[in-house]
Amino acid sequence: EDNRYRWWYESRWGPGDSLCWVGLNSSTGDTTGRPRQTLTRVTHRAKRMGLDAVIVVNLFSYRDTEPRVLKALAGASADVIGEQTDWWIREMTQRSAVTLAAWGNGGSLLGRGAKIAVTLPDPLCLGTNQNGEPKHPARLASAIDAVPYRP
Repeated sequence: EDNRYRWWYESRWGPGDSLCWVGLNSSTGDTTGRPRQTLTRVTHRAKRMGLDAVIVVNLFSYRDTEPRVLKALAGASADVIGEQTDWWIREMTQRSAVTLAAWGNGGSLLGRGAKIAVTLPDPLCLGTNQNGEPKHPARLASAIDAVPYRP
C-alpha cells in the first residue's frame, strides 16, 4: 500500500513460458517512469530463449535504487527483506520455465543469497563473482550464455 515493498513484477509479451529473474532489490523504475536498463537486458535474453515473459523477484523486497541503502537499513534493524518475499520467490520461480539467479555481490547481506539459492528450481546464472554469488546482468555482455548455478 505504501509502495515501500514490491513482491514481484512481470513483463509479458506473449502467452507462453517465463524467465524468473531473482535479483537483489526492487527498483523504483515503475513509479518514476524511467527506463530500466537491466530489465531490458533480461527481457532480450528471455526473448532469445524463446520465452514470452520476464518475472522479477528479489532477495530483498524493500524498494530503493541503491543496494547500499539496504545495507544501512539492515544495520538499523529495518525489515528490508519483507514478510512475503520468500513466499513470492518460491511461487514465481515454480511458475517459470527458467530461473536466473542474478543478485550480484549484495546477496551476502544477511545471508540471503545462500538461503534462497537452495530453494530455487534448477537455477541458471551468468557466471559467479569472486565470493560465489551469481553475477548481476547489468554490466555483462548480452552474448554470455547462462550456465547452471551451483551455490
